[in-house]
Amino acid sequence: MHGFIIRGIELFLRARHGDGVWADVSAEAGIDRRGTMLLRTYSGAVAYALIQTASQVLKLNRDELLEDIGGWIPRLDSVRHVMRFSGSSFEDFVLSLDDLHDRGRVVLPGLNLPRIATRVTGPRQYLLRLAAEDSDWYPVLAGFLRGMADDYGVLAIVEEDDGCLSVSIADDEFAEGNDFSLVQQFWAT
Repeated sequence: MHGFIIRGIELFLRARHGDGVWADVSAEAGIDRRGTMLLRTYSGAVAYALIQTASQVLKLNRDELLEDIGGWIPRLDSVRHVMRFSGSSFEDFVLSLDDLHDRGRVVLPGLNLPRIATRVTGPRQYLLRLAAEDSDWYPVLAGFLRGMADDYGVLAIVEEDDGCLSVSIADDEFAEGNDFSLVQQFWAT
């Protein structure tokens, strides 16, 4: 597993729950508490151990923890900006998820995100299926979609539906979305 994912778990635990929780989780999971390496390849067992241990330490259901991680990802400006290039609306963003696997590999060679198949099921309604054996990706994706909907200012209902995720856009103007521009202003007027 790419170090980017392992490092993301570490950063989430440190940012949301503190260095003390990271120290407890890393010690219990057998990971160096000084931190993980972004460009290293880890076995899948390392991610499993980190999530399992964090779930126990935080007294959270595994899926709740994974969804929290997914919801935290769009709060990282670097990730948020890359994701916002996917479309000017949340609907465009959802439709672009089929390309996420390939875009991830362009940004970080060796990153193997699951492939996502997006199907339109009705007006502003979508069904997302992951081509991954690991069902842990579903709650991560659900949290990620909710976080991105918030970023766009959209009310979206994301639910697991028979081994898929259903996404329904209930309100495009639910809240004011976060500012995003492809052009950065260099001079203040």
